[in-house]
Amino acid sequence: MSDKSSVTEAVPAERAETPTPDGPPAFGASVLAIIALAWLAAMMWSSHAEITSGEGTLAITSAAMALPTVISAGLVAGAAASLAVGHLLRRLGTLPRFGASVGAGLVVGVVAAIVVIASYGGGEASTVLAGTVAAAVTAGGALAAVRAPAVVGAIVTAGLVVFAVEQVLDNFQPNLMSLYGSKDDPSSRLSASGWSALTIAVCTGLAAGLVAFFYLRRAARRAGEDTVAPKWPAYAIAGAGPGLLLVAAEFIIRTLGADVLALAGSVSEADATAQQMMDSSRVNNALVVLFVGAIVAIVAFGRTIPKRT
Repeated sequence: MSDKSSVTEAVPAERAETPTPDGPPAFGASVLAIIALAWLAAMMWSSHAEITSGEGTLAITSAAMALPTVISAGLVAGAAASLAVGHLLRRLGTLPRFGASVGAGLVVGVVAAIVVIASYGGGEASTVLAGTVAAAVTAGGALAAVRAPAVVGAIVTAGLVVFAVEQVLDNFQPNLMSLYGSKDDPSSRLSASGWSALTIAVCTGLAAGLVAFFYLRRAARRAGEDTVAPKWPAYAIAGAGPGLLLVAAEFIIRTLGADVLALAGSVSEADATAQQMMDSSRVNNALVVLFVGAIVAIVAFGRTIPKRT
């Protein structure tokens, strides 16, 4: 009788020591949510100042230029808010936690849309911007509901760092243009602009990969041995995450925000050409950040693997 009881008592203990399939939990989720929401608010305030300062076609052009920044910030903010709620409710079942995480992104998206409509007015550009922002934040919330909280935390952290690095490097763009031989002729300015954009994209991708790697490494160490340590695919996804968010933002912009882009491009032939160049530049930037971030994270993880003797 005592032998049977000892066996039954050993089974739960063995199961308790089994690593969880979700991997290590995210850390700093609440701080990430605060920073991401503050960044979204700052980008919305900045775009509000640009849109309301103009009238007619100028307001539409300003809205088209503000879309990429606001949508990218909305995706990260939705993911961060969802991650924070999921972390607080991590002891609940998978389905309730998933519903609460997606609901958090939806609530933030609705609030952001209401703020846009209330402050920007009821014009066509502001209405499209409000709906697009709401969709982006909700999509980000759904992303954070997946069963890999540390990976999502790494993506959110790396995404915020990408925003910061881009803002800093944009201030040095005139220096980069001069470095790459920008002169008075359009040809040299176009060539220098391309090389400058590529340099900024590579630097942001490098930052994304390194930040994602260090975040996952620290998450694994904090979790201890009772969780499954992230493998190289997790590091690759985390490093590529900011680039994937930029690609997702571009998809949202070209679908839900297509009307604003079309209106901005119909103002004049020069505006249409500029719009096409900006669209192409955003896609190239997203792809470079994606691949550089993934490669850097994989290489950094590979250097931690013990060498076989």
